[in-house]
Amino acid sequence: MILLLMVYQLIRLVAFIEVYGGIEHDGGWMLSISRSLAEQGTYTTMVSTIVDPTVIGGIDVDRKFNIQAADGRIWFFTGNGIGPGSIIPDAVIIWLFGSGFWALRAGPLLFYLLFLGLGSLILYRLSGLPAVLLWHAFLFFYPHLSVFLGYEAMGEVPTMVYILGAYLLLAGAMAHSEARPRHFFLAGVVGGLAINTKLIALWSVGGAGLAAVVPWLMGRYRQYRRQRAVNPGLTFKKLSLWGIGVLSVLGLWEAVHLVILNWLAGFEMYRQHTWQRFQFVLDDGSGVGLRIHSGPEFFWDKFFLLSEVTHPQRPIVAILFVFLLVGGGWLIWRRWGEIYAQTLVISIWGGWLLNTIWFVTLAKTGWPRHFWFGMVLATMLLSLLGSELLKTYPVALRRSWQQWGTWGIRVTFWILILWSFAGQQYVRSFFISDEIVPYWQQKQHENKYDASLPWVLIPRQQQQAVVDYINQMPAEAHVYYPANHKVAEIPPQTGRLHYPLNRRQFMNQHPADIVVIGPSLVS
Repeated sequence: MILLLMVYQLIRLVAFIEVYGGIEHDGGWMLSISRSLAEQGTYTTMVSTIVDPTVIGGIDVDRKFNIQAADGRIWFFTGNGIGPGSIIPDAVIIWLFGSGFWALRAGPLLFYLLFLGLGSLILYRLSGLPAVLLWHAFLFFYPHLSVFLGYEAMGEVPTMVYILGAYLLLAGAMAHSEARPRHFFLAGVVGGLAINTKLIALWSVGGAGLAAVVPWLMGRYRQYRRQRAVNPGLTFKKLSLWGIGVLSVLGLWEAVHLVILNWLAGFEMYRQHTWQRFQFVLDDGSGVGLRIHSGPEFFWDKFFLLSEVTHPQRPIVAILFVFLLVGGGWLIWRRWGEIYAQTLVISIWGGWLLNTIWFVTLAKTGWPRHFWFGMVLATMLLSLLGSELLKTYPVALRRSWQQWGTWGIRVTFWILILWSFAGQQYVRSFFISDEIVPYWQQKQHENKYDASLPWVLIPRQQQQAVVDYINQMPAEAHVYYPANHKVAEIPPQTGRLHYPLNRRQFMNQHPADIVVIGPSLVS
C-alpha cells in the first residue's frame, strides 16, 4: 500500500512535468554547477557574471563578489546557498546518463521518492498506516508542496531527505543503550549534510538536537535527585560526537573553499568570498537584500502562512496551530519512555516549532519557500496527531466529562482537517489538473512577498524551442544576457555558457551571437 502511494505521487508529478516542468532559473543554477562538475570536474556555474574577463575576482552584475575561471565560469557562486549534498548526486547522474531533459530531472525526482519513502517510514513506525494515509492525503490536496520543489534542483527536497535520515539515525542511536559513539557521530554527519545542502535546515536539524539534549538534561536532573535515569546509555560524550558530526561536514566544505580558492586567487580573495557568502546568509538567502519587510502586518502574514497546508480562513489556522503546539506536546508525553518513538516525535515537533519561531519572528523576506520545511513537518505532525486521536486510550477515563471532552477534541480535529481538504481548489482529479495553473499564477500575482508556492511554472515545449535554437548555433557563437537577467535555466540544457552582454566588447564577436531575454525570447 505505501509503495503504491509513493509511486502514485511520483507519477502524478512526472505527468505535470511533461507539460509544465520547464527548468526554473534557480534550479538551472544548480544544474549548471552539476554539469560543470560532471564534464569538467569543477564546481563552477555555466553562467558568467563578471564583465571583465581579465580579472580573477571582482564585483559582478548582481553587485556581489565572485571568482571566475578562465572561461568565465564562476567558482562556488556566492548568490546561492546550496551545497554539494544536492549538487554532487545530480552531477553523478549527468556523468552517467548525459544532460537530456529527463536526466536533469532524474536527480531531483529520485530525492523526491526518497523523501516520500523516509516520511512514510517514520510515520508508519510511529503510528501505523493511518498516519501514512493522512500524510499522503496532505500531499494530494496540497500539490504545491511537491510542485515545483519536487522536481527542481533547488535543494529543498534533498535537504529534507537528509533531515529525515538524521532523525531516524539519531532515534536508532538513542534507543540502544549499547549504541557506540560512532552511531551518534554518523547521525550528526547526516544532519550536517542537511545544513550544508541548505543552511536554512539548521532549524529542522535543531529539532533532532532537542530530541537528544532534553532527555540528557532530564537524566542529569534525575541523577542529581538520585533517581533512576530514563536512558542511562545517553552520555555527554555521545551527544558531543553528534554535534561534532554536524560541524565536521560544515568544516570540511569550508576547508574545500579555502584550499581551492586560495590556490586559484589567493587568501585575500578567499576572505572576500567568505564575507560575501556571510552577507548572503544575512539576507536570508534571498539574494535580494533590499526586499526586506517588517511590522505587525508582516508578522501576522508569516504566522498565518500555515494556511498553505491547512485552511485559508485565519481562525481555523489558529485552532490548528494550537493543535500542533499542544498536540505535539501530548504526543511526546504519550510516547515518553519509548526512546525510539520519543526521539522521532520530539525531532518532528521541535523542528516544526523552531522553523515557525524563526520564520515568524526573524525571517526578513516572508518567502513561503523559506517555510517549506516547517510546512512539511507540520503535515507530518498533523498526520501523527490525527492517527493517534483515532486510537482508544489504554486506560478508560472515569469521568463522563473527560470522555465527552476527549471525543470533542477528536471530532473537532477531524472536522477541521476534512474541511481544509474540501476547501482546496482544482485538486480532485487523478493527475494535477491544468485548471490549477491559472489559479497558481493568480496566487503568485497576489502574493505580497514573492516566491510563492509554487513559484515559476514554465511550459516545457516553450522552453524547448529556445534550447533547440541555441543547439543549432555555430560553436563559435556566444549567448549573452542583458543586465542581470541571466536565464540560468538554459545553460545546463545546451552546454553553452551565458555571458553578460557588456562582456561582448571583450569577446570574439560572431554574426550568430544572440541575446537571451527570457525563457522563451531570443533576440
